[in-house]
Amino acid sequence: MTESDQVTPTTVSDELSNDVMTVTRLQVAIAAAESPAQSALTKLTLETDTSTPAGLFDLLQQVTQLLLEQRDTWTHFGASSESFEAIAAAEERFNQLSLQERAKFSAETLTNVDGVVRQKTEQAEPKTETDGYLVVTLLLGTAHDAPLFTEVTQVDQMRDRLQTILMLDPAYLLVLEVLWTPQQTDEVLSAAELETYFGDLGAIA
Repeated sequence: MTESDQVTPTTVSDELSNDVMTVTRLQVAIAAAESPAQSALTKLTLETDTSTPAGLFDLLQQVTQLLLEQRDTWTHFGASSESFEAIAAAEERFNQLSLQERAKFSAETLTNVDGVVRQKTEQAEPKTETDGYLVVTLLLGTAHDAPLFTEVTQVDQMRDRLQTILMLDPAYLLVLEVLWTPQQTDEVLSAAELETYFGDLGAIA
């Protein structure tokens, strides 16, 4: 369902009560030296109460708004959205994508799951590059009966997709993960690392 759909109360009721679930992933690579996103994401994670649906939705809103505000620092982007007739299949896909993204982390030093924050310090390897990248991933499961959007090939489409996420009905958000790498503020992804781990993202000319 897109934002332009005419949604009746009956449609909303059906979508929220049936077993169809949509899994959406949005990713943006940012020029780390030009953006405060890394420290802002850390602050949001530390301060947000993720133990409640309202807290999760607030986190989604704030991270999405942050990405839109950092539009001038985007270097690469990618997005996908797919619907599943059974919740179990959707959960399997969500977990698969989550593991796939977490496998790209050199270290996961900060988590906030169900309101429980865990933070640890890792000794970062010295970097020879002063410039580099940060990749932010939004992974969400919603009650929509159809994908939130089709293929994203243009940066303006990516901006529009994030605007769609910003205007979601809170009742539709079922599960959310906000991932970013590197998490430590003294680390960046090199161009080679970006190509190795996120080679499927489209570059902004």
